[in-house]
Amino acid sequence: MKKLLACQWAGTAALLLTSTASVWAADGFKLRFPLSGTLGGEIVAPLPSEGWVGSAAYTDIDIDKIGGSDGKPLTLQKQAVFGPLTAAQLATVPAVAVPGVGSFTAAQVQAALNGRTASALGTVAVDYRQQIKQANLTFARILDKDVQGGKLAVAINIPYAISLKSDGLMTSATPTLSTLSPSAGPLAAVAQQVAQSSFSTGYQANIAGQWPSTIVDTSGLGDIETSLLWEKTADKLKIVAGATLAMPTGNYKYLVDPVTGSPRLAPNIGYGKYYTFRPGVGVAYAASDNVTLGVRGSLGFNTKNTENNVRSGDFYVVDLAAAFKTPVGVFGPHVTMMRQYTDDSGGQLGANRVSLTGAGVFAAFPIAAIGAGLNLSYMKTTDARNSLSGSFTQVRLSKVF
Repeated sequence: MKKLLACQWAGTAALLLTSTASVWAADGFKLRFPLSGTLGGEIVAPLPSEGWVGSAAYTDIDIDKIGGSDGKPLTLQKQAVFGPLTAAQLATVPAVAVPGVGSFTAAQVQAALNGRTASALGTVAVDYRQQIKQANLTFARILDKDVQGGKLAVAINIPYAISLKSDGLMTSATPTLSTLSPSAGPLAAVAQQVAQSSFSTGYQANIAGQWPSTIVDTSGLGDIETSLLWEKTADKLKIVAGATLAMPTGNYKYLVDPVTGSPRLAPNIGYGKYYTFRPGVGVAYAASDNVTLGVRGSLGFNTKNTENNVRSGDFYVVDLAAAFKTPVGVFGPHVTMMRQYTDDSGGQLGANRVSLTGAGVFAAFPIAAIGAGLNLSYMKTTDARNSLSGSFTQVRLSKVF
């Protein structure tokens, strides 16, 4: 009877284990955690006490920006230099006529620029888009032996990106060069003007050459996760505690740059070549016959990425949900809050701590014909700092066997 009831409401260990998709932050603006939301209509269902639990999910992810440290679209500081010019570069400098000042031969201008250097600090605006269509298969086995009044379960989550497409654009106004050093003497003003003009051309060409590296169109296996769980029901409480190990099984490959023709490492389907250990605990409380409240707390600990030697900082996540039971199904809101509490190390962006909040709604319906449950959910990022920001739409089918 318990097994049948669990089937009807898609009862799974969803308080701690849910097939979901990922977003970016920290190393590559991504952290290993399913920010499409991990609590849904399953918090109403009785926890299964035997057999297998299976879940199949499809998630559509639409990333519309990278949030900077202030939550606004990301901007980067670009340090640039001018000079010293090589002999070959000096040879291309032409004669110059400056209205109201005079005309100067190529030899004069070349002599004025020879050995001179200057620097500038530019601000680059990043406009980034990404679309992911991802499938997840999750299987959990409830073990027979009782442990402290509860049951143990082992689980595996296998993600596959059906499609990952991304594109971006970087723009920047050319910054003003510092004064040339050493001074060009009487020709200082002319040399500065010529240097600025030449610098502007090279600076904009460099910025334009950056955007092709954001173009990706790929698919493949994501990072597989394995979990050990403990579940228990006590009066009006359902408790699921355990730990997850995420492994770097994602699809890594080099692509040919469409502009330069040189190889480059494409953004991977997973998160990076490092491991993440995530302990956590989830609790569902039946406040009444028709209202259930859910909360889940998780910690994340990362190893160093062996591909780029960046170690993403450690983080914590709090998930909240409220489920309202009706004659046709379960409905309610859910919220996810992620905070990175230690700095990144080994990267070029400093501490780069992610802070991300998302809010959305879910609905769950029993499918009596197959003894399963259908969960629909939507999550929208409301605040993203040092992280990608976007929306997540998911369809998940769960069943106890």
